[in-house]
Amino acid sequence: MEKYDNVQQVHDKIDEMSKFLDLKKYVRGEKNSLKQIRSYYIVNGWAYKHFHSQEGFVHFGISKGDTYSPEDLYYMAETVSKYIKKGDTVMELGFGQAANIMYLAKKHPDVNFVGVDLSPFKEKNPPKNIKTYRQDYSSIPQMPDNSVDVIYAIETIVHNTDKEKISKEATRILKPGGVMIIYDFALREDFANFDPKTQLGIELLSKGGAAAIIESVDALNAHYTSGGLELVSVTDFGPNILPDLKRMEQKAAKIMKRPKLAKFMFAVLPTQFVLNIILGYLGYDAYKTGAAMYPEWILKKP
Repeated sequence: MEKYDNVQQVHDKIDEMSKFLDLKKYVRGEKNSLKQIRSYYIVNGWAYKHFHSQEGFVHFGISKGDTYSPEDLYYMAETVSKYIKKGDTVMELGFGQAANIMYLAKKHPDVNFVGVDLSPFKEKNPPKNIKTYRQDYSSIPQMPDNSVDVIYAIETIVHNTDKEKISKEATRILKPGGVMIIYDFALREDFANFDPKTQLGIELLSKGGAAAIIESVDALNAHYTSGGLELVSVTDFGPNILPDLKRMEQKAAKIMKRPKLAKFMFAVLPTQFVLNIILGYLGYDAYKTGAAMYPEWILKKP
């Protein structure tokens, strides 16, 4: 689209990959079942650990400048930490490989942490102030009403197609005055407004992260406040994740720039692994256009 800079780069990469891949086949089929999301993290767990973060972070780093540093991965946890008080109960939705909840639990030994995820909690010697549940976090009946001070969710709600259900459950369990902090992906406008080639790119990015089709920031604002939470602030950190996206692109390009190798690898690798490589190849240019966003939402229960 003309109003977004660099969109031609996205189109060119779609054309380039289309010469040796049937891209549309990768966006067909099952979308966002619990089984699919679990499978995504099982298939890509090794890659996250070896190519992204030895500490177990599975989200992007928020950089202050043009250069990526592993310290950038701690930005979200440090932000959440600012909202935590002694004696609080803090919940992470989708703890993944547990890097954030482990970091925060050690930093706040006088706070009770609750983690909910589809995958098992694998830490062998966790702090005593962590309790976890292996389940879908859109319904957490074991948590009483008004029992949690802070909820945070980092790159996880994007997987779910019923974000309003999550909002209602978060509103139920948060105490009055409690805070919910979300980091996730968004579009600057509705998916339907983009040209067909850019739409295919968005579908590939979404499917590559086992996500529902990424929605506009306005639609997500409406979802997140539908349960009764008030929107305190929305801050776009899209430009700040570009250094991390760039290093992903460079790794993916080593495969994509060798079509024969890519075609062979993609024929034998699991589809979800292939999609993750495609995500890495497209992500930097998609965010460079400005059409894609990476917002931080701060919400509060009245």
